[in-house]
Amino acid sequence: MTPDSSKSIPTFYAGQSILLTGATGFMGKVFIEKVLRTCSDVREIFLVIRPKKGLSVNQRLEKILHLPLYERLRNERPFSFQKLIPISGDATEKGFGLSASDRQMLIERVTIIVHGSASVRFNNTLQFAIFTNTRATRDICILAQNMKNLLAVVHISTAFAHVNESIVEEKVYPSIADWRKMITIAESLDEHTLNIFTAK
Repeated sequence: MTPDSSKSIPTFYAGQSILLTGATGFMGKVFIEKVLRTCSDVREIFLVIRPKKGLSVNQRLEKILHLPLYERLRNERPFSFQKLIPISGDATEKGFGLSASDRQMLIERVTIIVHGSASVRFNNTLQFAIFTNTRATRDICILAQNMKNLLAVVHISTAFAHVNESIVEEKVYPSIADWRKMITIAESLDEHTLNIFTAK
């Protein structure tokens, strides 16, 4: 399928199955609210959520949906929350730690990927940052290659790239290090050794 650029956003999303990573982050929460409120004909939104602090993915989603951000949807379109399908996954795990059945379901049904999971903290370990920001993006691309009906992949990236530049142009900047090698190093070395490299 080829996207039609003349379509309105609600028309484009009508009948689509979206995979959203980073669903519990700021941008993810806003994306969920905006799509459910303005694109009423979206088919479903799969949300990759990590179980955390003793809460299951369903419990975490329930907690999120009680935020003031979703008050209007709760009042006007509470049935729209039924389109949200939480899936257990973790951006720090290889392949997002998806179960085989969840992975297959996504391959069969997803038409749009919005990859928003990332670590934007500057004090994370190098290994954590590489796994979350680099390997997770690679793994989403690998998953996307297997999807049968994929229309679009959107990558939400941090604004804090190339902060050493006084003017950031609309271009792809050369990388200081090869991302493939960085993943291999992060997977091969223990966290303590990587932390020594980080300090240097």
